[in-house]
Amino acid sequence: MKLPVSELKSKIIELFAAARAISEVDRKSVADYMVWSEMSGVHDQGIVKLAGANGLQKTIPEGAIKIERETPVSMLIDGAKNIGIVVADKMTDIAIEKAKKSGLAIVASHNTFSSNGAQAYYVEKIAAQDLIGIMCSRSPGTVAPFGSIDPLFGTNPVGYAFPTDTDPIVFDGATSARTFYSLILSNAAGETLPEGIATDKHGNPTTSPADVMDGGALCSFGGHKASGFSMLVELLTGPLAGGSFLDYTDEGKEWGTTIIAINPEILVDLKKFKSDCSKFVEVIRASRTREGRSIRMPHDNARKAYKAATASGMVEIDNKLFAKVFNG
Repeated sequence: MKLPVSELKSKIIELFAAARAISEVDRKSVADYMVWSEMSGVHDQGIVKLAGANGLQKTIPEGAIKIERETPVSMLIDGAKNIGIVVADKMTDIAIEKAKKSGLAIVASHNTFSSNGAQAYYVEKIAAQDLIGIMCSRSPGTVAPFGSIDPLFGTNPVGYAFPTDTDPIVFDGATSARTFYSLILSNAAGETLPEGIATDKHGNPTTSPADVMDGGALCSFGGHKASGFSMLVELLTGPLAGGSFLDYTDEGKEWGTTIIAINPEILVDLKKFKSDCSKFVEVIRASRTREGRSIRMPHDNARKAYKAATASGMVEIDNKLFAKVFNG
């Protein structure tokens, strides 16, 4: 189904207003993210997070977000069980402010218990301020380290964005073979997983999303090297963020996030840097392909979908999911 973008945003805000758990400012923060995600076609990171018994609108923060440590270039945040999107949005603003003042910023958080969604949303905001944005997040264990069958790593996404003279270079991807919310969507739709990317809780290969969610494990996106990237994210967003990691204790079920913002001018001229990044894209797009097809850069499809939704003022939403979230 299609509905006006403004209507979707209003419905999300109303859903959170009815729950009375977060402020009006935070409701808007969550709605802005959700609408961006659906407009961008990133449906496994959008309103699906509002479905079911653990929908984000049911999150009850334990208090205000707290600063635990701070320097001119860094901040460690206790999320105080606030919604991950709200915390990440505030972290992004802090990282931008510090990087503009000091040239570099690293902001980390722990004590959140919900996903912050697509990393692209936040790093693209950083790039819009002529800064380089890098972000990664851990989540409760869903992915087995290479050679193991225990779900110790989260899906552990990484995102980055570089400013150019036009649209920024943006990449966002989980270090796992699938995102957790794609498992939820596949399970709801009765779809199976590709072979070779998951095991059940006994370590047997499976194509059932339900088996993975019932104590099974996903693989990293490819072999021992990809597992190494999962490990990097776990270290940056667990021990470095002052939070849990590897889910080896009851406290290990939290999310952790680290955001880095870099002002290119601490090393090079900004105008030349952006020009070089534009040339970088140009050269890749002009490179040869085996079948003469055009090159697709990361985030191209999402950006195209977002621009189309902006132009039309309409957004495509799955009928069943919409009914489950807003009428269920």
